[in-house]
Amino acid sequence: MPSNKSVSDAPITRFQNCHILKDHKLQREDLWVREGKILNPEKLFFDEKGSADIRIDCNGGIIAPGFIDTQINGGYGIDFSLATDNLKCGLSMVARQLLSTGVTSFCPTLVTSPVPIYHQVIPQIEVQDGGPRGAGILGEYCYNQSLGSTEFEYC
Repeated sequence: MPSNKSVSDAPITRFQNCHILKDHKLQREDLWVREGKILNPEKLFFDEKGSADIRIDCNGGIIAPGFIDTQINGGYGIDFSLATDNLKCGLSMVARQLLSTGVTSFCPTLVTSPVPIYHQVIPQIEVQDGGPRGAGILGEYCYNQSLGSTEFEYC
């Protein structure tokens, strides 16, 4: 039974043995999270009388937020708007490379293209969770801007 029942039925997760960026420097500090939101440990302990339901040992690692790139046309030699049969391999490679830049998820973007390109490329873009092997794919972003028009088409 969660120890924080008075506030929420959701479990509290404690990330311990980790470093977080605070006051412009990395500090050894635990991070407490409930329902995807960072908790203030003082309020948790003294006001809620709560404690961790789940403990995760970070083994001295760094916990940091990631960036979400909502429009990326490609990268690392891969163009998401090119109709190829192996776009999935290119997407995987870009996803792996993006992690080193702090991007944890992205939307592969197709630039204005002939309709057959959309039909060939879009089925190859699948939503996937991110992780150690690469940034997550949130879904494709497409637009079609006619010359002189401000109307956009989103997929």
